Parts: sequence; structure tokens; C-alpha cells
Amino acid sequence: MTAELSGMVSTIQRFSIDDGPGIRTTVFLKGCPLRCPWCHNPETQNYFPEIFFRVTKCIGCGKCKESCPVNNAVSLNTEHRINRQLCIGCMKCVEACPAGALEQVGKALTISEVINEVKRDVPFYINSGGGITLSGGEPLAQPAFTAELLKEAKKIGINTCIETNGYAEKSAWEKVLPHLDLLLLDIKHTDPVTHQKFTGVGNEIILNNARELALKVNLIIRTPLIPGFNDTEPFIEELGQFASSAGIRSCHLIPYHEFGKNKYALLARENDYYLIPRPLGEKSKRFKKQLEKYNLQVMLV
Repeated sequence: MTAELSGMVSTIQRFSIDDGPGIRTTVFLKGCPLRCPWCHNPETQNYFPEIFFRVTKCIGCGKCKESCPVNNAVSLNTEHRINRQLCIGCMKCVEACPAGALEQVGKALTISEVINEVKRDVPFYINSGGGITLSGGEPLAQPAFTAELLKEAKKIGINTCIETNGYAEKSAWEKVLPHLDLLLLDIKHTDPVTHQKFTGVGNEIILNNARELALKVNLIIRTPLIPGFNDTEPFIEELGQFASSAGIRSCHLIPYHEFGKNKYALLARENDYYLIPRPLGEKSKRFKKQLEKYNLQVMLV
């Protein structure tokens, strides 16, 4: 008997209202080829399970250290508790922690396990026009699992959506498109040099994919407005021109926020990007009006 396909899932979030139409269940997959410094889901960047450490919950009992099979991988004398370079990811410390200070982030789940969770919300989908949204991380980084998950959702009449950075090969898109109702595609910047500098990858693949996918599936551009990166009128003008030339008619602008700031501390990672206050003020409203001149339906999410 063939083993059921499984994927690395970070979180399954129920009752989401910002990840597509209606009430949705958002499945966050782990793994992403980009390294955006403003990422608010840093726990989804790596492809393997990780550990959150909440120092405010720690009672100092030492059970985490006692359970660890690797010398010096856990120390009670450090702020972050776990040496991430030595940790082998066995999760014995998480299992041993009586206070819940240590939490596993990321677990291999089968298609059936995810679908069974999603099906719990079917009544809400029916009444609101919602469904399942795959996010991350980057869902196309696990193309086989993503495609099969969408396929199974469609079999039982659930609306399907992917939120993606668009950085994926054609072979990955070919797997998922037959089972996809809506595509939310991030376009972070139109300039390849700026995109490479801030995210670690160029944007040529992303823009080319956007042009091609706009002809094949219902596509909405999603653009996070990041101060110091793309919060300028010239970029917004280029975004409008690109969308118009590609035949894209809808755009969501996502104002900058700091919801993910605390997660970096939980993962023992430095992130200087969040140390500087970066208010957008009224810019997002001005950008909305600027894009609407290109006959785009623009929503501030």
C-alpha cells in the first residue's frame, strides 16, 4: 500500500477573513525561497520543524536540559535556552516542558489530516463564500503536497486559494492550476535590483509568472507596503502599469505592520528591520487612489 502524501505544515488557522473571500481556513506551509526582512511569519521560512521558546512561561525546572540527548544544546543560563546550531530537532525538550514554554512549530501532516481539519468549517464556507487558502512560507515550495491538497478540497466542493510570492517554476504551477479557484500573488517590487537586495532573489520569474497566470486563473495582486522598500509613488506607478499591461484588474494593498516582531525573539533570531519605527501615515490611501487610475479594483487589507 502506498503511503499517503504528507507535507510540512506550520499552522492551520481557522476563521481567517483576510486570505481570500469569505471565511476561510488558512493552512500555513513551511519553506520559502525568499528572505524578506519584514516577514511576519519567520517560523515558516525553513522547511523543517523548529522551536519557539517563551521565556515568560519558563519555570526553570530544567526538564528540557535533562531530556536533551545532545550535550550543550540546551542551557538554563542563556536567554534563548536552545543552541540552534547544536539542536537536532528531536523535540524531546518540547515534550518534557511542563509549562509550555517550548513549542514545536512545524509538523508533517498527511492530506487526510489537513482535510479533516478543514472540513470542520464547511458550514462557514457555504454561508460566506469562503474556503481553504494555502499560505506560508511558500505553498509552491511543496508543489506535490499543495496540488494534492487542493485537489482533495475541490472533490468535496471547497473553494481553493493560494497566497504565493510567485517564485516557482512552471512545473509547480502545472500541478496546482487545475485545482485552483483564486490566486493571491505578491508583487513586492518591480525593480529587479531592489527586489534582489531585500528578498535575496530577483523578480523576473515572479513577473513572468504573473503575466502568464493572469491568463489562466482568477488572479489578484497582493502588495505589502514596506517603508524604505516600496512605499514610493514611482513604484506604485510601475505597479499600476504592470497590472494594466498584464490584464490584471484587482489589487490588494497590505499596510506595513509589526505583528511578526515577537516571533523573531521566540526563534532566537536577530531582526534589525523591526527596530526602527516605520509609520505609513496616509500613504496607503494615496497609493490606492493612484492605482485606481489604472482601472484597478483596489482594496486596503
